[in-house]
Amino acid sequence: REAVVSTQSTGTHIPLGALLGYEGVDGATSKGYTAPFPNYRYKAGVARWPQLVPMLPWGNSRIIEDMRSTKRFLRTWKKPVLMMFCTDGISGKGPSKELFKSLFPHGVDIPITGGGCLAPEFKGEELAQHLCRFLNENKKKK
Repeated sequence: REAVVSTQSTGTHIPLGALLGYEGVDGATSKGYTAPFPNYRYKAGVARWPQLVPMLPWGNSRIIEDMRSTKRFLRTWKKPVLMMFCTDGISGKGPSKELFKSLFPHGVDIPITGGGCLAPEFKGEELAQHLCRFLNENKKKK
């Protein structure tokens, strides 16, 4: 949790390599995530990541109405939904998981053990297997 608070408070000066190291990513992989950003100005998108989950009213945030609009839209979604949250990740334990479960009561919820906040990095093969199974089971549903 300290990593998320740090991310939100540092703005575009996010120490990506340090945050990824906190999640257990090895040094070479961590450098790969940092490499695309020649300087802090290129991290503006990364600084917005925590605010892109439509779960909390972000105070005076400019995107609060977008979040409300997104939630209204998602409540109307009737097509198949696959939700995979890591049991040890911040989003898999807290209010964001509960929010998505409430938005998609018909959704398939598959808990992923391990992976933390970087499931694609650590659990990519398992995620792909679940996704392929879900798509095959739902390809005729519209």
